[in-house]
Amino acid sequence: MGLSSRYTIRKEATPALIELLIQTTLGTNGARYKHLDTATCIHEADNPLFISLERDGKVQGNLTLCDRGRQWYVRYFAFSNQKQASKNVNRVHKSNSRLKMEMASFFDEIFDGKLGDSPDAFYAYIDPANERSKWMSEQFGFRTEAQLISQSFSRTKPRIQSQVHLLKDEQLISEQLDKVEKEHAYFVRKHAERGPFYAYYDDLGKVVGFAKVTRANWVIERLPGFLGGLFTHLITVTPGIRRIVKPKNHQFLVPESIWVQDNDPDILSVLLEGILAHENRNMMLWFVDRRESLWREARHYIDWGLFHRMTPQPIVDVVVLRKNPLKMDELRSKPIFVAGWDMV
Repeated sequence: MGLSSRYTIRKEATPALIELLIQTTLGTNGARYKHLDTATCIHEADNPLFISLERDGKVQGNLTLCDRGRQWYVRYFAFSNQKQASKNVNRVHKSNSRLKMEMASFFDEIFDGKLGDSPDAFYAYIDPANERSKWMSEQFGFRTEAQLISQSFSRTKPRIQSQVHLLKDEQLISEQLDKVEKEHAYFVRKHAERGPFYAYYDDLGKVVGFAKVTRANWVIERLPGFLGGLFTHLITVTPGIRRIVKPKNHQFLVPESIWVQDNDPDILSVLLEGILAHENRNMMLWFVDRRESLWREARHYIDWGLFHRMTPQPIVDVVVLRKNPLKMDELRSKPIFVAGWDMV
């Protein structure tokens, strides 16, 4: 069956598609935000397929897939406002039945190798509070196999740390990334190798901490939590927090590939603050698998900052669709590698 003629498949994003994604607000019942870097980030997609529903020269809906070999990543799933599914998912079954059948058939075609090498799985990150996205993923057969914590780290006035430096030594970077790859599932080297990188050097000049960051820029329409809407307005006039969060132009960092010798929380804290100071930012959001040993061992010994104390930590589901639902892979035993690009 596959996709009907009303869909267009491309390997490059069109201006109309970029316009749709720029206008899309992410999130529903909790945090709501827009990505301001989409027009740039979309051109950094790895081996993308853009599947679009178009009419009169406008893109009404889009699904973007990134071919990552054994696993394909679902990057964008967006519809124009008039095509958004109802929040009452019980009302959308019939209207989306055709979409469900066509997309399920399309996934089967990819599994059968009709669009390249056959993958073992598709995966995506979904806010469990987003009823529309969660319902749609379940209809296609995705299931939750892991969860991420949105761990913030903030400082109103981050201090330069003498041990933390921008790292440009390609051999050292490659060695650190090899360590990260060994300990994580679904490692994406193309994104991991795109800097900037930072290192923490001990007194003997040895690297004992390492991280890469992705720079991000959002418009925050609503922060997470029961009082998130009120809080979004109050922070613009509240000393301290207004240096950290700027809703109309929130610039922050997304760290990834973090490695710290012996999972030492003191090294981790100094490393993160030093990066903030170097990058002239006040906040970072670390999307980390809750099984990650570094986070689990260090989380109770770090001052994560004002934003962490004032807001909840949103959970993100890692949902997976497998060619063979009974055949598990490295994700069962290893935390997932989260590329910063995937989240911004």
